[in-house]
Amino acid sequence: MNDLAGLMVSLDQIQYYLLMFVRVITMIALLPIFGAQYVPVQVKAFMGLLLTTALFSVQLTIGLPAFPGEFSLGLFFLLVIKEAMVGLAVGFASSFLFAAVNFAGRMVDTEMGFGFVEVIDPSSGEMATVLGQLQVILFTILFLLFNGHYFMLLTVQRSFEIIPLFTASFPGGPLTDHIASMTADVFILGLKLAAPVFVTLFLTQVALGIVARTVPQMNIFFVGLPLKILVGIATMIIVLPMLATLFRRMTEGIIQDIWKLLYLMSG
Repeated sequence: MNDLAGLMVSLDQIQYYLLMFVRVITMIALLPIFGAQYVPVQVKAFMGLLLTTALFSVQLTIGLPAFPGEFSLGLFFLLVIKEAMVGLAVGFASSFLFAAVNFAGRMVDTEMGFGFVEVIDPSSGEMATVLGQLQVILFTILFLLFNGHYFMLLTVQRSFEIIPLFTASFPGGPLTDHIASMTADVFILGLKLAAPVFVTLFLTQVALGIVARTVPQMNIFFVGLPLKILVGIATMIIVLPMLATLFRRMTEGIIQDIWKLLYLMSG
């Protein structure tokens, strides 16, 4: 009888562990850097198991929450979907940061004339412009220097404090408004990142237009294209410290938005 009781306890713990693993691995699959395409699936799975084991051991010391109702495969499947939705919401929101960086790079590349040159972004597996890819690499390094990866892992841990197992809720109005606001911020943040270089290139284009009107003998196409590339790259190098400060504020803002998202789903 005691052996049977011990077996039942172990089965309950397996259920809790699997539910926690679903939330953790869903987040990791979408978090910046951790969920990048160049990270092998085996590494992501091992990281998910490692984090889940650590968090589950902490949860055991605190005490596992009561299972909502009698166990059944249908109920367990619904709980798996709920935990996956929590991980998807957090992971999707965290991806907005580098989506803004890609958007800014595409804007600048289009103005510089690099818009027709695309390469494969190894972090997402999608097509990206040359300068956009360069910005992704630079801002990824800055993200690591700002300990952004640490805060992302902290978000995974805090999610179980703010939203314990079985307690997640998805209020349609507030949750939709917050995600819509974060989506709009992607374009605002992208414009802020691109503004210094974009405005400089626009003024260069205006100056070339004036020169074309005053000196019609000059071939503006052959002069303007390399000039815009030179001006764009030089401007980006000059304003890079300012962009680094802006990116740090963006990172802090995204983390606050993610934690607000967690509180909205906490019910």
